[in-house]
Amino acid sequence: MAKQMSFEQKAKKEKKTVTCPVCHGPIQYVRLVKPVRNEVKGSWKFADTNVGVCKCNQAEVYKI
Repeated sequence: MAKQMSFEQKAKKEKKTVTCPVCHGPIQYVRLVKPVRNEVKGSWKFADTNVGVCKCNQAEVYKI
């Protein structure tokens, strides 16, 4: 049987959320993958980075 969480563990877990200093909303970290073309060989690679997304920069990160 799995070990149950105590109230102390639940309280610590909730404090890990990060808020945006501009819009005061929660920041959610996502992995952003962009295709990058190699100029020498002409092949494609994928560059991935972890980006913090909130309401104020959501349009810049997810631009289509």
